[in-house]
Amino acid sequence: MSKNIVICDDHILFLNGLSEILNKFGVDYNVFTFNDSQSCKSYIQQNKVDVFICDLNIDNVDGFVLIEELKEQLLDAKIIILTAYYEDFLIKKAQKLCINAFLKKETSSEELINVIELEKSFPFYTNKNSNNGINKFRVVDEALINKFRLSNQEKEIIKYIVAGKTSKEISVALYISKNTVDTHRKNIHKKLELTNSSSLIKFANENNLFS
Repeated sequence: MSKNIVICDDHILFLNGLSEILNKFGVDYNVFTFNDSQSCKSYIQQNKVDVFICDLNIDNVDGFVLIEELKEQLLDAKIIILTAYYEDFLIKKAQKLCINAFLKKETSSEELINVIELEKSFPFYTNKNSNNGINKFRVVDEALINKFRLSNQEKEIIKYIVAGKTSKEISVALYISKNTVDTHRKNIHKKLELTNSSSLIKFANENNLFS
């Protein structure tokens, strides 16, 4: 039986990549993506949803608040938080709100699909103590990337981009300015002959950059 999966995340690159992965590896998934909370809310209010995957911060709207506002429409849906903000107090809040799972954005596709396929009655799930093995959003094929003469820092930035990080988040992680990150992103697009950030996920999938 097919599942209607709604994903709400304002990181378009990550959103598109996740959609492609679920469409490729999932079984009978109808995937609907939204990069703003209002469009997502309107869709869920008018359509049946089996699985709702939501970030914790969508265009400055708290994901928990969005879920609470859609509580009645999501009574029969499995709700999964997929976020970069992986803190104990957030996990406890998700569990208190009867959310089904709280996952890191670097969760492997296999683990995410396993969670999607779990029965809704399955106990609250978090991958905090699990061993995810290889991170599909982080491992880059160095041999292929080297063909495009990317610097080590550009390689690092690609890893963060495919993990759904914003330029600001990348700048904090790498201790460089946001302007430097933006410049690197432009250079990456130029070297890989890509027109925009969302095309990087497509390029990565086609060239097996996800291991």
